[in-house]
Amino acid sequence: MTSSVTTTEIRDASGRRIAFCEYGDPTGRPVVVVHGSPGSRYEGLSLDNAAAAAGIRLIVPDRPGFGRTDPCLDRGFHSWDDDYVALIDHLELDSATLMGFSGGGGYALAVAAAVPERISKLVLACAMIPGAPRDTLRRRIKLVSALYFAANWAPRVAGAMLAGTGVFSKLRSDSVSIWPAADQAVMTDESHRPALQLDSSEGIAQGGSAAVVDLARYRHEVPGLFQSISVPTVFLHGTEDGNVPIEVARWAHSLMPHSRFEEISGGGHLFVVADPTPLIRALA
Repeated sequence: MTSSVTTTEIRDASGRRIAFCEYGDPTGRPVVVVHGSPGSRYEGLSLDNAAAAAGIRLIVPDRPGFGRTDPCLDRGFHSWDDDYVALIDHLELDSATLMGFSGGGGYALAVAAAVPERISKLVLACAMIPGAPRDTLRRRIKLVSALYFAANWAPRVAGAMLAGTGVFSKLRSDSVSIWPAADQAVMTDESHRPALQLDSSEGIAQGGSAAVVDLARYRHEVPGLFQSISVPTVFLHGTEDGNVPIEVARWAHSLMPHSRFEEISGGGHLFVVADPTPLIRALA
């Protein structure tokens, strides 16, 4: 699975390790992917062929505390800002398109607010948004809601849920049926399963604490965040997403009048795996 995928490790100014992989066309339009929670540098595996065909260079780093990237000081959603700058500086890029997926959404927004001059476009795919109102989350799968609740009030329980340990040992295999049909089709497809499992396991290679912190952060809005976004922004969201309901994206879009919103009819949380066409079109 990973024989053709090379992991590159660099060091930031403080000596911290940042790990990343590249996919698609190595000479194509650069796109930095902010992976989900949990997730890893392997989140680009499912998009490799589509990106190559479209002339897109996908650069997917492990965020702090995930995969092989070292943890960093807690600066909330801005904890990843410096890694992004260090990465594109290393790659000698003036700017790049930034794509935030799922739990990476808040970090993508934070970077876009902090260094807009280094970002050519922001694409948010099924992205969770900090401080999403409760009424936008009513259609979220109950198990996912329980995980977010545990991340805030019982972090050890949330970590066990993510890792599938203890009483949660059967959680992963038994939970497929709770997902929308579109996501079940992806999860049970043998052509996708290895990449999804690798991404998930690598995401918690250092334990689940980084992902738990991610989930807990989303409870609170970041003051002035939306008003700080000046780069062209596109929301892509599946209408049947049970992890991050589409109402979350509609709410965020309403606060960013310059943004564009595209609904993926019938799409689940993993629509970018089922059919990456809309995402590739937005990134091009």
